[in-house]
Amino acid sequence: MEGSGNKKLVYSFGTMVQSEKYSIGKSSGVFINEDTVTKIFNIRSKSIKPVRGSYELCWLRETECLTRLSGLPHFPQLVRTDPDKLAITMTNTGESLFDTWQEHNLTLYINQAHAIADSLESANIQYFYPGMDPNSKNKQHAKFPLSNFCIEDGELSLIDFELANPVGGEAEKQISDRMKFLYSHHDVDDFRQCLVNSLTNPRQCYESELMAKLIDKDKFSEIKDKNPREVWKSMTAFTQPSEKILKEWNKYQKRYGMKDAVDRVERMQLADVCKPEHKLIDIGCNDGYITMLVAPMVASATGVEPHVKLPDDKPANVTWVKSTFNDFVKEHTKQYNVLLSLAVSIQLRDFGGLTEQEIVDRYYDLLEPGGIVVHETQKLENRPNNQTHTANMLAAFATKFEQLAHGSARPSGQREYYHFRKV
Repeated sequence: MEGSGNKKLVYSFGTMVQSEKYSIGKSSGVFINEDTVTKIFNIRSKSIKPVRGSYELCWLRETECLTRLSGLPHFPQLVRTDPDKLAITMTNTGESLFDTWQEHNLTLYINQAHAIADSLESANIQYFYPGMDPNSKNKQHAKFPLSNFCIEDGELSLIDFELANPVGGEAEKQISDRMKFLYSHHDVDDFRQCLVNSLTNPRQCYESELMAKLIDKDKFSEIKDKNPREVWKSMTAFTQPSEKILKEWNKYQKRYGMKDAVDRVERMQLADVCKPEHKLIDIGCNDGYITMLVAPMVASATGVEPHVKLPDDKPANVTWVKSTFNDFVKEHTKQYNVLLSLAVSIQLRDFGGLTEQEIVDRYYDLLEPGGIVVHETQKLENRPNNQTHTANMLAAFATKFEQLAHGSARPSGQREYYHFRKV
């Protein structure tokens, strides 16, 4: 998981807490502060790989494992769980070995690795390790990931039980066929040797994990010998959109066409909130179709977009700003009368590392008194993650805005729109 390194104010089971770091993993978002780590599954707007089963199962596996390991050294201690939010708060066990392994003589921790293996055997927990698949044991980069270890004050801890198997528990009953096959080849001695190997040959494990994490594999030779902390800081695969996502965004309006944009402007009743004297800002404006459609209704329109190329041929009162939302709010103090938030808030959360409340707080600061937010949701039909995000956005809006209107934004996917006024 890649960390943004910025302090965040986040909700942990309904309570505002300060988070020193935020990162996104394959199935969860992680909020880290000095004493605790809060892990929230189903926080990403993407499907989960079938081998994991579901977000609920990932949460259940981790919860069952940490419950069994309660009170034992070398593991995070469970603080609380929330099955409705699929959230877990646990104790912080220190820094990841992925970017700190060079700073320690890890051979001094071999006895602790054996203690970890002993505790897992006693708790009847099978931990996922590379090589369980008999067909992949000879793969070049099949090594135990150093990021599964944390270290603090001379104590080594094993973390991340999303893929572990608490044998005999409720999670095992729902295990996917692929995972059932892999765990049928689980060998406690092989697992123990994986732990020891990672400490006696950390570079091999680091380079294996680095290769697996890199989006651009061609950069491996260039960075493998650099300081791991600096390499870690440069890895943004989970805090910035991937090339695949960028390609989708770049062809977004081309796929739907101008007719779709015109229809959305009408359905969301933008003419009702845009006045000739207004200053408008469109957050995440994509290729600016809608910004340009509403520009004649207002005095000025600003489109903020970090990734998609914006057209040079535009109305005279339109300004493009190539910037992420986070950078924009840091560098601009101007206030607006209308803010368009059109199917963008989940990207501000997942790639900007912001909670829903932080997003709404920043919208509030960007608006003049009485200013209007037009908020369009992502697809809600059969999308539990989007539904949860929308519910959180509505709860956040209720803290600083009053709702003026609500309706259907687009017929496909049950997308909805809201008008909110700053109070």
